Amino acid sequence: MVRRLICGVVIAGCTGVATLLAAERATFVLVDGERKSGRVVYHGGDRENLIAGDLNLGLDDGKEVSIHENQVSIIQFAGGNRPPTDELQALPSDDNIHVLVRRNGPTERGHFVNIVEGDNVKWQADNGEQKMIPTSEIARIYLRPQAARQTFNVVNQPPVSQPSNNGAVATSGTVLEPGAVRVEANQQWTNTGISVRAGDSISFRASGRINFGQGPTQNAGPEGDNTTKSPSYPVASMPAGLLIGRVGNGAPFAIGSNMQPIRMPANGALMLGVNDNELTDNSGFFSVVITRQ
Repeated sequence: MVRRLICGVVIAGCTGVATLLAAERATFVLVDGERKSGRVVYHGGDRENLIAGDLNLGLDDGKEVSIHENQVSIIQFAGGNRPPTDELQALPSDDNIHVLVRRNGPTERGHFVNIVEGDNVKWQADNGEQKMIPTSEIARIYLRPQAARQTFNVVNQPPVSQPSNNGAVATSGTVLEPGAVRVEANQQWTNTGISVRAGDSISFRASGRINFGQGPTQNAGPEGDNTTKSPSYPVASMPAGLLIGRVGNGAPFAIGSNMQPIRMPANGALMLGVNDNELTDNSGFFSVVITRQ
């Protein structure tokens, strides 16, 4: 009787270990290019991985690490290999759009919700419908597409455009410098992939021209068009088209063509954009080289 009881305990224990070892492995590619690999772990009554904004990973040394979702550009389930270049080029410029890539090839846009015990990803499609997708079917999930492209030095450049019939200046001549961040004029904010702390001294060297509208004079360099201002712009007192920045969800600040170091106002992800309140008729991009002092 005692021998059978001991065997039962051993079998149950072994089953628990097997379950632990069978848990899905993942590699988190961070916005600064660092990689963290380990076992997906779950917490709370609902046994979820994403808790209070943090993704959780059990490292191979037995320690567990929590990483804020905003600092993860890619969750890779099929190893930590470099994603295909054409896949990276096809990613959206908007970091608010997540992209799920299945192991058999198809991709879909939507929003990552969580990873739940049983190794399923809770995914919200573009139509708002939520569904469970086994991690065994997923190659990777892009949480910060723009940061992912920067990590692998892939540029998604649109075809060279021709001057429009209304006389707007073509901006396709802008050259993206090596190591520069591409700041699209038709995107509210571009995540630079750089995390800063309050008081950090950061300098910017911006080049290129953008259209901040479709009129023949609605174009500007990083310094913006001083003849056009509006109280509804992100930085109300500054010109249209001006290169601007913000840290996390903080207040926007002016950058322009100024190359003098700017002290960061808070801790968080460094974001760049253009000073405009209507982006749908914008085109072109700025090339911005960012340097820590």
